[in-house]
Amino acid sequence: MRIPLQQPRNWSGLLWWGLLTSLIIVASALMGAIAALIVPTSPLVQPSRRENRQQGQFGYELTRPVNLMVLGVDRDPELADDSPDLLEGRSDTILAVRFDTYANQVNVLSVPRDTEVNLGEFGWGKLNEANYLGGVALMQSSLEAVLTDVEFDRYFRVNTQGLVELVDLVGGVDVLVPFPMSYRDRTQELTIELAAGWQRLTGEQAQQFSRYRQGPYGDIGRVQRQQMLLQALRDRLVSPTVLTRIPAIIRILQTHVDTNLTVNEMLALASFALEIDHDNLRMALLPGEFSNPDSPLSYWRVDEAAGDRLVGQFFQTSQESGFIDEWGNQTAFGRTDSQASGSSTDNSPLLEQPRITIQNATQDSLAVERLAAYLEELGYEDIYVGQDWDKVQRHSTIIVQRGDYEAGERLRSALGFGRLEALSTGDIGSDLTIRIGLDVDRLFRAQGGEGEPE
Repeated sequence: MRIPLQQPRNWSGLLWWGLLTSLIIVASALMGAIAALIVPTSPLVQPSRRENRQQGQFGYELTRPVNLMVLGVDRDPELADDSPDLLEGRSDTILAVRFDTYANQVNVLSVPRDTEVNLGEFGWGKLNEANYLGGVALMQSSLEAVLTDVEFDRYFRVNTQGLVELVDLVGGVDVLVPFPMSYRDRTQELTIELAAGWQRLTGEQAQQFSRYRQGPYGDIGRVQRQQMLLQALRDRLVSPTVLTRIPAIIRILQTHVDTNLTVNEMLALASFALEIDHDNLRMALLPGEFSNPDSPLSYWRVDEAAGDRLVGQFFQTSQESGFIDEWGNQTAFGRTDSQASGSSTDNSPLLEQPRITIQNATQDSLAVERLAAYLEELGYEDIYVGQDWDKVQRHSTIIVQRGDYEAGERLRSALGFGRLEALSTGDIGSDLTIRIGLDVDRLFRAQGGEGEPE
């Protein structure tokens, strides 16, 4: 089998879920003592009745799933720090977040800023213009038009300067800069100068890392880097040393955030976010392609079939995507959870061929070819080789690039090893990216009759 080198594609398009969750948590913890006295009753929450569970630890819990619109708003360099218009700019980052109390998951869907949408009286334009032209109301109606059948309960807007201050506050973040980044835009007062390689970024450097758009994948590459920063920021925020910095974080919250969440709703969301497992935080990018990849004026046009399927899986918007029975169990396509997860290990032909990219995160130069040959034996055909990962990994990872978790589960079950990564940080042109680690040796030993993969 010939394995062609993965060719770059022209794609486009999270301000960080970690920033959102962390700000909610630290603010909620301090306000919990007075929430019951000053906040009106909300239909989304109720006083916690779960004394022995983590959920409800701040005094409130969700009564049903909640859809939250999250916007990361560009900072206008001409505005003063105390300007009331700081959060009225264009949305550099657009997220649709679902706190799913039935499946005990948080699903985060990143919508590219260049998505083509009808902006009402302003005509057709890009989705990131909606907040600037018509504020939260136009932004919400426009996003709901893109994500058919999704209705948002609340919104959360944050100025990107808040991220800069938060990263500095926690002592920086460790990330891999994939290639040298150099860019200057005098009109935006933006200068980007970053060397390639693993390094600890300051708040200003983290902003540069997340805003750089001149790479081969444009906005989609930027979304990937934002997700990398998310992981690094979460690692910092779970440190016990952050507790001593809560007052400073609260000041960031007050200065750079606008939301219609009430205090008790924030408490309930924080409790829910603390309870879920790592694997139950799922992230994906709304699939599509550029109308004209070579033009800066190009629009991101949503792949309707793939987009509807992903939105249905993330937001339970149709019967096809599944339903919750009276006992709280989820089914999908008329199957049980175990059937829907793709846990079957039969050798029936694959109904759909996912595009699989293999990245080598070992020091074995033959590992990629051996794994590709094995995948071919399993019936997978659309296999490509991506750029080697710059850091050796002990454990292999299957990255669900386009949100098809059922395909990821089928692949993991067939291989018998690896863990699913609920981020879009793999090869941009793939449906699934296998970043093979040292544990792949178990598979090769099993093939040689020396044991079974764990």
